[in-house]
Amino acid sequence: MPSAPIRVLHVDDDPELLDLAATFLERENAGFTVDTATSTAEGLERLGADVDCIVSDYDMPDLNGIEFLEAVRSDYPDLPFILFTGKGSEEIASEAISAGVTDYLQKGTSGEQYTVLANRIGNAVDQFRSQTKLEASQQRLELFVEQSPLGVLEYDQDFEIVGLNPAGEEILGYTEDELKGETWEKIVTTSSHQNVDEVTSALAEAEGGYHSIDRNVRKDGEIITCEWHNRIITDESGDVVAIFSQFQDITDRKERQEQLQRTTARLRALFDNSPVMINIHDDAGNIIEPNPRLCEKTGYDKSELTEMKVWELDQGIDPEAANSLWEGMEVGTQREFEGAYERKDGSTLPVRVHVSRIAFEGKDRFVVISRDLTDERDRQRELERYEAMVENTEDGIYLFDESGNVRFVNERVVDVSGIPFDGWVGEHVSVQRDLGTLTESELEDVESAIEAIASGDQADVRIELHPNVPYGIDTLELRLTPFRTDDGETHVIGFSRDVTERKEYEAKLEEKNSRLEQFASNASHDLRNPLHVASGQLELARSECDSEHLDAVGDAIERGEELIDDLLRRAREGGEVTDREAVRLDDIVETCWRTIDTRDATLDLATDRTVQANESRFQQFFENLIRNAIEHGGEDVTITVGELENGFYVADDGPGIPEPEREDVFDRGYSTAEDSTGFGLPIVRQIAQSHGWEMRLTESGSGGTRIETRLGARPSQSDESQ
Repeated sequence: MPSAPIRVLHVDDDPELLDLAATFLERENAGFTVDTATSTAEGLERLGADVDCIVSDYDMPDLNGIEFLEAVRSDYPDLPFILFTGKGSEEIASEAISAGVTDYLQKGTSGEQYTVLANRIGNAVDQFRSQTKLEASQQRLELFVEQSPLGVLEYDQDFEIVGLNPAGEEILGYTEDELKGETWEKIVTTSSHQNVDEVTSALAEAEGGYHSIDRNVRKDGEIITCEWHNRIITDESGDVVAIFSQFQDITDRKERQEQLQRTTARLRALFDNSPVMINIHDDAGNIIEPNPRLCEKTGYDKSELTEMKVWELDQGIDPEAANSLWEGMEVGTQREFEGAYERKDGSTLPVRVHVSRIAFEGKDRFVVISRDLTDERDRQRELERYEAMVENTEDGIYLFDESGNVRFVNERVVDVSGIPFDGWVGEHVSVQRDLGTLTESELEDVESAIEAIASGDQADVRIELHPNVPYGIDTLELRLTPFRTDDGETHVIGFSRDVTERKEYEAKLEEKNSRLEQFASNASHDLRNPLHVASGQLELARSECDSEHLDAVGDAIERGEELIDDLLRRAREGGEVTDREAVRLDDIVETCWRTIDTRDATLDLATDRTVQANESRFQQFFENLIRNAIEHGGEDVTITVGELENGFYVADDGPGIPEPEREDVFDRGYSTAEDSTGFGLPIVRQIAQSHGWEMRLTESGSGGTRIETRLGARPSQSDESQ
């Protein structure tokens, strides 16, 4: 049997990540529907009873993930909440667990992370639903036993009494504590011993239930006749869980008394435990009896409400209107209207009111049953917001049934196609063949996709179309995905977007990248020739003399070859770094220190951190930082490489950079040194951005320059203070 649909609310301040995550999650599990919010405030607005699980980032502008969790828990204490964050640490994980997070998962860089996330969501929701069902089942059982009009007696496997409900106490005259540990012999007359013994023997040997009528002894010695229904309860493995006996006094006198008591108890239980607000008032408007739910929702206690008139509570009706309403009602008739209850704190509660007139002990009484309309109105407002979004979006939206008939289109579809609503709704998608808006091949692709999604063979299909419409669209991207209504009916929802400009841009970008790759290939060819000559001359020099300087030359030539290879790779693959590995900071810095001219500079290496990076580009990163420090800090400058909470820094004790110029130094060609090209720091920033890192230039402790690099996270307060 397929799992019930799961609605996920994903909150993250990165819209692109939200779109990507939603696509992957809905692809991983067709039963998922992912709603997104780019802030915790929006997430709280979208939160409702239809959300099955929340997935939240940690670092967000308004509230962080833990604070958002605490806000959610105030209204939904058990709702599954998964912290899905790129900022991982034991401290955050510990704080999340302490705050009651359901699960904690760090973001990765591959699609596999969403497989893991989808499994975590499914497991969390299944566990939550199972627990909810179990608790509801246990509660129903407890309510059944406690509120049952029949006596319920529970035995253990040795047929010793372990429980007795209130109805049973009333019948037998014993309290539950007085019978605990006793056997059935305590409450059965001698004449019925044999009959009861046969029943207990049969229960001990087999599953099932047994019926008997026995003579019983009350605590006060009165002999009564009771009808018993006995049953043994076992679990799936056949082990005995409990033995229950339901019974009632069938003695005529007791039967009438018991019936009256049960009726009264049921009515009182209904009144006291009703989930709706109830009050009884007289024909003068005096509230006589409010139920606990009315007290809870309005903030008044029972004594305060019984001193009020109905129109003092309900601001939607005045004394004249109330009396006119009551005078027109016969006994047994009902009236319905909307009102507004004023709470004790002065706020207003919208309600739907049902009034019934009854006769009670010769007096006219009115029973008022009212229901809180707050959630209904909130849902209505939310529905209106969704309708506004659907009608005002730049995307065309379609809804098809499983046969391909159009059930809905939004205004955008009508505007783009030039076809009115009645030309869409109720028609089959193939109507576009007659209208000539799509080619035969495109129409076949759309029809096949709708059929595949409706049958469950596919979960998401994207089709590129070139419609013949008057709007001037050259390329339209149509995304089709399954949509299930509340009644379980399968539909297909489509989203169309004008991607003409994007396609043109992609074509230009592809042409540009091709030219860039050709340039890089030519440049690398021209650069390798002098390096090959230098390498050959180096070999000749080594055969003629032995000098430590020749090793440095060899390292420099080898580094030049690596940089040329890196240039070609970046031209072919783009700027983003994908091939990363664990690189130790101290190893890479020491390598850079050996391969460049450090003059009389001093290195203070205060870190052994490991970073996930492309080793060649990471080396280029530090080479430029060290050269920059020596060029601007002086030949005897001291360069310090140290750790931040989520990154590292390079600082020097040189003259520093004035604050107004700090952002300019990352511009290409900007330099305060006469012999500098001004490309060093721009290259550093480009490498950092390609890794997804963030950089900041500030002043070092000695007044020099300090360049901080954080590995994909915003600066924390602890970092700012270093």
